Amino acid sequence: MTTDPKLPDNQRPVVGSPPSETPECESSTCSGISTPESVELHTAWPGWIPLVVIGIMVVCCVGFAVGRIAGW
Repeated sequence: MTTDPKLPDNQRPVVGSPPSETPECESSTCSGISTPESVELHTAWPGWIPLVVIGIMVVCCVGFAVGRIAGW
């Protein structure tokens, strides 16, 4: 059985003013971390080029796996 500890008569909680509002610059840990993406990056690669590279890698990996299994 636990009971809440009682404060002695000479140690009462200090009543003060409520804390002030946190300044906007300190309110978030990620404030100022994200930067906008430059316009040049939007046109650096067409959307189909990474898909072709990924497709080639998948075909190579699957072909290697099938070749290893068939050669066993």
